[in-house]
Amino acid sequence: MRNLLGSLMSADRHERLPERSLDRYDRYEIDPPEPSQIFIRLGVLLAIALAFGLAAELLARLPLR
Repeated sequence: MRNLLGSLMSADRHERLPERSLDRYDRYEIDPPEPSQIFIRLGVLLAIALAFGLAAELLARLPLR
């Protein structure tokens, strides 16, 4: 069986990959969050959860008609 990949590529032409510019939104180039940022995010999520709990508590205390 003949190797088709070797016959398709010529030695005269060098294939160059296009140079990649730095993508601002490339997930491999984004730095991980700092510990302070993690705690801020957790604090915001905790405040949102407490606000939902308070709203549920207040709705449960409303008198039914």
